[in-house]
Amino acid sequence: MNRLDEEERIAREPSGAQPLTAGEVLEYARSLPRLWAEAGSSGRQALTQALFGRLDVLGYQHLEFELSADAIDLGLDAALPHAIELEREVREFGRGERI
Repeated sequence: MNRLDEEERIAREPSGAQPLTAGEVLEYARSLPRLWAEAGSSGRQALTQALFGRLDVLGYQHLEFELSADAIDLGLDAALPHAIELEREVREFGRGERI
C-alpha cells in the first residue's frame, strides 16, 4: 500500500514541463491528423493515452473528452474543444449500408 501511495504522490506532482506557446500548440494540433494517419495501432493507442484522461463516444456523432494531466500541463486545453460533433467527419466510413 505504501508503494501505491508513493506512486500516487509522484503522479500528482507537476510534471515540470514548460507550457507550449500558442504557436506550438497550433502546430501540434494541426499535426495530429498526420501523426494519426502515420501511426500503427500501438502508436494510436499511445497517442490517445497521452492526450486523453477520459473519452465518451456517443454513436458516431458526438465525442466528449477530458485531456490528460500532461496535455493540460502543455497548454493543449486552450486549443482543443471539450466536445466534438463527428457526423460530418466519419459518415464516409462503415460497411456501406447507407449507400
